[in-house]
Amino acid sequence: MMRSMYSAVSGLKNHQTRMDVIGNNIANVNTTGFKKSRVVFKDSLYQSLQGASRATGDRGGTNPMAIGLGMTLSSVDQIHTPSTTTYTNKTTDLAIDGNGYFVVESAGETFYSRAGNFDFDEWGNFVNTSNGYRVMGWMADKDGIIDTVKECQAIDISALKSVPPNATTQMRFIGNLNSNIGVNYALAAADPDDPIPFEPDTHSPVGGEAVITSKDVYDALGNKQTVYFRYFKAYTGETGGELDDIKWFCDISLDPEFSGTLAAYDSANPNDISGDTVRLSDDIIHFDPNGYFDGTPNINLVINRDEYDTDPIDFTIDFSRLTQWESKSTAWAEFQDGYTMGSLTSFTIGQDGTIQGVYDNGTTKNLARVALANFQNPSGLMQVGNSLFQVSNNSGDPLIGAPGDEGMGAVLPSSLEMSNVDLSEEFTDMIVTQRGFQANSRIITTSDEMLQELVNLKR
Repeated sequence: MMRSMYSAVSGLKNHQTRMDVIGNNIANVNTTGFKKSRVVFKDSLYQSLQGASRATGDRGGTNPMAIGLGMTLSSVDQIHTPSTTTYTNKTTDLAIDGNGYFVVESAGETFYSRAGNFDFDEWGNFVNTSNGYRVMGWMADKDGIIDTVKECQAIDISALKSVPPNATTQMRFIGNLNSNIGVNYALAAADPDDPIPFEPDTHSPVGGEAVITSKDVYDALGNKQTVYFRYFKAYTGETGGELDDIKWFCDISLDPEFSGTLAAYDSANPNDISGDTVRLSDDIIHFDPNGYFDGTPNINLVINRDEYDTDPIDFTIDFSRLTQWESKSTAWAEFQDGYTMGSLTSFTIGQDGTIQGVYDNGTTKNLARVALANFQNPSGLMQVGNSLFQVSNNSGDPLIGAPGDEGMGAVLPSSLEMSNVDLSEEFTDMIVTQRGFQANSRIITTSDEMLQELVNLKR
């Protein structure tokens, strides 16, 4: 038989294989995280007819002669180029902007994927929605700190659906105290032209203005207690003196009327304000000539909680961000770190892969961080279906890291990576493959006609 027929058969078979790969690519044009493949051919064995000869002084050299015996597959390569992403408006959908693969686990087997269609199941496990494989990452500790150096684990927030109460330990004020606020005198009937000095240890502010604000604090059981603050200016000079000795004070009380025993703040023995009104002196609430805070930035107070059978609320107040300018008084406590028990209501995912929980007590807390894996040779990964890959002998071992670290890409929340199949390229390859198949089939037909002519020589 003619060798051309067997060469053509190899061409038919391998072009059919290429068409199979093209068909699979087109079928997965809308598959999330799909990576296309391509077929590369190579020529096959050769039948040598004549070897090469060296040139001599009398005769030139001759080239070798060989007849090819067809073609075969060189490789079916995976193309792991990133693809475009689509916005899904679902918080738990994730895409990777750059290098890396999500790490998922099932029954002790580890898989890798660019498909980030994830969600939390009824038990709080973070899983891919296609087959329930658990997404790997790092869990936060009780303080919300995530250690990405330790070995990653399956993300499970079942123990974080509620947060225990936390006692207040810090409070911070910001804002402005109007430099032109009305001054308080010792008596309501005092004449500003003939002022009576204000005595901080005995007098309450009268005849002027005050800036009153409040902030809730919490004990270890989550019980709330409101603390009230009253800022005011007072004249502390001599009777009938010049109005140039004016200083700031602040009263702190659990009573909005600031009743109870008036006590000066004692830095050596933190005041228990449970039944008193504690007054902060001008040494504490003090500003420099430019209106910046120049007093004692931090003071410590205690609120007794014996009636709730729990520890006192022992907290520090920071005043260092207050200013004194000619502007509306806006001083308020912007921050305190206590809270009551809270239940998880929603969550967000950042570009660094950190999952943050939002609780109904107004707090947010880090829950976990998604892990990514990178490979020296991603094209060497073994395809196992469901947009999943596994390590092979030629992929290299996975390098596990957090999104944005160690060359890993960032995570795009509420997005999914689409297939990297280019239809225009696939249809062009389909035409070329079809023509190659037709040409090889024509070789068989032509070779058959030549054999027919040979058979017909004897009639």
